[in-house]
Amino acid sequence: MTAPLLLDVVIAVHATTRPIGRAVSSLLGDGADGVRVTVVCHGIDVREIAAAVGSTEGPALRFVEYRDGIPSPAGPFNHGIRLADAEYVAIMGSDDFAEPGAVRAWRDYVRTQRPDVALMRLRRQNGPVLASPLTRVGRARALDAVRDRLFYRTAPLALIRRELLTDPALLLTEGLRTGDDMAMSSRLWADGARVDVMHEAPCYVIGADAADRVTESTMTVGEQLRAVELLVTDDWWRGLPDRVRTSLAIKMLRVHVLDALLGRTTTDAWTPEDRGDLARIVDAIVRDAPRALVPLSRADRALIEVARGDASATEVVAAIARRRTAGRLETILPRQWWRAFDRESTLVRFLLYRVRRGGTERG
Repeated sequence: MTAPLLLDVVIAVHATTRPIGRAVSSLLGDGADGVRVTVVCHGIDVREIAAAVGSTEGPALRFVEYRDGIPSPAGPFNHGIRLADAEYVAIMGSDDFAEPGAVRAWRDYVRTQRPDVALMRLRRQNGPVLASPLTRVGRARALDAVRDRLFYRTAPLALIRRELLTDPALLLTEGLRTGDDMAMSSRLWADGARVDVMHEAPCYVIGADAADRVTESTMTVGEQLRAVELLVTDDWWRGLPDRVRTSLAIKMLRVHVLDALLGRTTTDAWTPEDRGDLARIVDAIVRDAPRALVPLSRADRALIEVARGDASATEVVAAIARRRTAGRLETILPRQWWRAFDRESTLVRFLLYRVRRGGTERG
């Protein structure tokens, strides 16, 4: 007798050169019942991908075709999620794979613990376990978006109760060059779902050896931060409690805004449109969450404040150079020294990373 379907894992793939066979075999190799893999063939014939996988369809594996003409995985992932009918759904990149025993451990966890969301432990291929999220020491169940720093876990690599994903706002955002998972994960972490992390389970591995991996093409600032802008101009953002909005704002400034800045070190990378887009987006974040600047290091805050103003390309590049050459204290301590012990401060995050890397708690 076939076990009731507990978990649907959706993999989106667009080319036979991706290591899709490895991804599928890592999910089905455990022989865990109640698990099905759906491979969404994005703009490519099902037969080509099935041949690359080397497996035929059956109760635990199906191939579906999806064509939207958009070079983004959001569309095929959402298509696979809509096709799912298991109690829990997860997504997996075609470059990625699960460690031995992971699928069985994931399945057993949600079967016995019944969370709304169960976060997978993540590891980079040939690398260490990632300390994401930086939860409170010893905390694994019913995580809090603010106290457990969930917003830094942008990728929704987790087992998610399918009924949550019937809300269109909790699907991936289609049509973006990057950041299609930002709104989905932010809402999952903030809107009251019970979120656990499976500290004891084997890892989801982020692959690094795909044969056709290419450097991401250049994006404008507006394209790179479009997901942030969509989020901070939404009524959902303005309706968040202050503490939650501030925590999310800190993460967006520290990760997304600083990435956009530090990756553009020459004046020709800063057109008037780029500078205007950056200033508008940063101002929208800080206007609704003014305390988000407080725990940032002196160097980070100084750079963001230049970007928020009406700075020339030369002034922006000079500010980036100052940030890159800032001393240790400038890159760790906030302007008010006592804020160094804030939950979101650079110092506290550094110390927590050291604890995780030291092995006192699994990441």
